[in-house]
Amino acid sequence: MNTPNIRYYAKLVNTTQNGKKTPKFTIIKQAGYYPPMDQLKGRDGQISMYLMEKLKEGENVPSMRLQAIKSLNFTGLKEYFVDGKLSGVAYGYPLDKPTYSKDNRQNPFFEYKEDGFLFLIHQNEQAPESQTPNSIELVVLEGAKVLISAYCKQLLMGGFKEALEALRKQAQKAL
Repeated sequence: MNTPNIRYYAKLVNTTQNGKKTPKFTIIKQAGYYPPMDQLKGRDGQISMYLMEKLKEGENVPSMRLQAIKSLNFTGLKEYFVDGKLSGVAYGYPLDKPTYSKDNRQNPFFEYKEDGFLFLIHQNEQAPESQTPNSIELVVLEGAKVLISAYCKQLLMGGFKEALEALRKQAQKAL
């Protein structure tokens, strides 16, 4: 299997405030440039997302999702749980419609709808029973939507190791 072009890498860390129920993750490091991410900056200039349970029931609906600013469903996290256990990896892809929400907001990812997202999920080693990760690494693969589940399996089996190490070294502090 050919390795696709990596467009973007980001490391998100848990920045949930005490007392808040919904886990919040903020990008602290990134490598590469992915134009639609610019649209996700909050008033503080940072990109944050909320780890949320699925919106609706259904066999094809992932149990968890990441929600960005203005209620944009960034992506569902497929394979987040496997056989009821945290897998440590997940995959997803951008919404493929030009608008979202009842307000018909413009989808900043529409032009990139064929990309695929891989996630490496790091659990809290001090509290392994916690379902909330410490951090999440995001890798955006150009045009990889159709093969993203296979790339996720490859990631789970140790694939992308060299690429991830290089991206971690290249990653700059998010502004």
